[in-house]
Amino acid sequence: MRLTKVFSVHRFIAGGFGVSLLLAPTVVNEAFGDDRELPLRERHALQSWGCFIIAVAGIVHGARTFPADAQRSVGWSLLVCFVLLDVLYGHALLTEDEMEEKHKQAFAATGFVFVALTLAYAWAIAEKPPADDGKRA
Repeated sequence: MRLTKVFSVHRFIAGGFGVSLLLAPTVVNEAFGDDRELPLRERHALQSWGCFIIAVAGIVHGARTFPADAQRSVGWSLLVCFVLLDVLYGHALLTEDEMEEKHKQAFAATGFVFVALTLAYAWAIAEKPPADDGKRA
């Protein structure tokens, strides 16, 4: 099933990024072109986001073995999430006139990851669900 493949890849992307945000928020922030010292609340916001992303990694890791209908439910939820992120990032890129070019590039790179995940989940969900054989566990 396509969703199993997407979950298998997504767990590593989410896990790696989540751990990076949790353990090295300043380094991640610098990689996105922001070399200022992070205020405590911004560092904690990035670390909190890291914790959430680690939870997503755990969910998609487990979802690989869920029944097909449960996999589709998780897939649809993540697809909606990534579509909303695409809109949010796209809107910001098109309307934020004061964003410096280096920040715009980093922002666009993050947005591209969300677009890729949107396409992956849309591709996986478009697969015809397996036929119900009438058997229930």
